[in-house]
Amino acid sequence: MKQNFMKRLKYANKGITLIALVITIIVLLILAAVSISTLTGENGLLTKASDAKDKTTEAEVKEDVGLAWNSVQTDGIIENWDLNKKATELQAELQKKDSSATVTVDGNNLKVSYRSYEVTINTEDGTIDLAKSSVTIDKFLISGTRVTPPEVSGFTHIGTDDVDEGYTIKDANDNEFVWIPVDKNQTIKIKVTSEETIESIVLTNPVGEEKTVGNESGKEYEIDPSSFTKTYNGVYRLIVTTEGGETVKRFLSVHSLYAIDTQNDWYYGNDATDEELLKDKFGDCFEPSDTIDYVAKVAANGGFYVGKYEATYRVIDGAEKAGSIPSTSTRKNSSTTLTNGMLWNFIPQKVDSGTDAIGVAKAFNTSVNSSLLTGAAWDRILGWLYETGEKTGSEIAVDSKEWGNYKNDSFSGTTGLINTGAFEQTKANNIYDLAGNVYEWTTEAYDTSSRVSRGGDYYNLGSGGPASCRFSNRPVLSYIFIGFRLALYL
Repeated sequence: MKQNFMKRLKYANKGITLIALVITIIVLLILAAVSISTLTGENGLLTKASDAKDKTTEAEVKEDVGLAWNSVQTDGIIENWDLNKKATELQAELQKKDSSATVTVDGNNLKVSYRSYEVTINTEDGTIDLAKSSVTIDKFLISGTRVTPPEVSGFTHIGTDDVDEGYTIKDANDNEFVWIPVDKNQTIKIKVTSEETIESIVLTNPVGEEKTVGNESGKEYEIDPSSFTKTYNGVYRLIVTTEGGETVKRFLSVHSLYAIDTQNDWYYGNDATDEELLKDKFGDCFEPSDTIDYVAKVAANGGFYVGKYEATYRVIDGAEKAGSIPSTSTRKNSSTTLTNGMLWNFIPQKVDSGTDAIGVAKAFNTSVNSSLLTGAAWDRILGWLYETGEKTGSEIAVDSKEWGNYKNDSFSGTTGLINTGAFEQTKANNIYDLAGNVYEWTTEAYDTSSRVSRGGDYYNLGSGGPASCRFSNRPVLSYIFIGFRLALYL
């Protein structure tokens, strides 16, 4: 009897345990449902946290754009800028925080793409409206392979081994040259994600040639720039269009390709395709095959060397030579009195006979390909300064007074020429006086009768002749404010 009772009690305990377990599970499921609803529902904690984050980001975007616009407005009143100039200045300012930021003029409004937001500035009343874009440009950049600077016969390496700090070589006469890297095997990498279905992703090169990249969201695309008719330095434009009609644009300023920029070196116009046509355009004033060869050499070597200093005039073993050592002599503003070590100005770019910048540059070193810089090479140097963080886009293209000899600079204490390399403030990645002091002849043509010099001069304001600016003049003329700089294309 006792045994049967104990057996029934044992089974009863099991039954109670199972019921309790079922009840516990049900309660836990209810609590879990309540917890999930609390976290993720319309008024859930996670939703509220996400909304708070979005609102914080929106406030930051609005504040960044507002502060930048107020700054541009203030400078614009002083400098009397038009709306296009203000758009350029605003874009340069915003790119300090978001390198992909773009600003375009739309009637009386400015359209700003900044940190995945599309912002509209009403320039009449100053109101700022923004909307979150459904499209995100995750990647839009140039990618390639960096190579070690090549050795050059007759030159020795001095100073830093770091290319992005100014890897320098020197010859027996103390001429110094800095290596400018141009990555090999370059491609344009693109990645786009979108909440809406993408209708098209289109890449446009600097001369307006279009290439449909694709329409798949989240995919990484890799485009060979040479798949266009030509490879250009300049601004590439990416346009993403969704099926819902949203259009997002991004711009990529490229100064690292192996070829010409949109204001073409040696010739002007996209129809010139061979040497004979180039000669038809410019006669025998130039040797176009040299420039074509330089492009191949830069591609093969992964870069080129540029003079650390603006060219100076000096005598070596009784012969006149163009050096890239800093000037040390007292300056004389005369076209007939040039002394050993002086900055070499008053020199034409090209004349039929006599001394000119092209001839002097070619004669500098006959064992390597010494020459003037091409326009694309000049732009590549500036692009490299930007890539390494040495100079901002604004300092390069808007106002270079902080690192160049201009009449309104804050360091030279003069409104005239200075000896190249005289002030450390003018040094950028170990290269002196790219901005200001004297314009420098390049091989670039402005039109059939004019040639281009770059970089501004001492008589300019830093905003009137920044490092990126172009100045055109007849190649047979010479001036106190135009000199040149040597380049080595190995």
